[in-house]
Amino acid sequence: MTVKQSFLVEGIVSDMAKWLMEDRSVSLTDALGLIYNSQTFEKLQNSATGLCSESSAYNYDILASELENGEIVQTEV
Repeated sequence: MTVKQSFLVEGIVSDMAKWLMEDRSVSLTDALGLIYNSQTFEKLQNSATGLCSESSAYNYDILASELENGEIVQTEV
């Protein structure tokens, strides 16, 4: 992962954590735990998936779906 990609991932994680805190009324620590322990985060860090160049909202939708279903259900990831 390049420095630019790492920077993009950090921004996406920040946005997703904020939205998790708002949507699920969890603490920052809990929100980050949900993100960092998710399949979505693994895919986000893999430059081959291209997720780091997608919007924070797109990635959040994938994460929310994973949290709801216990796995990623988007076939394009």
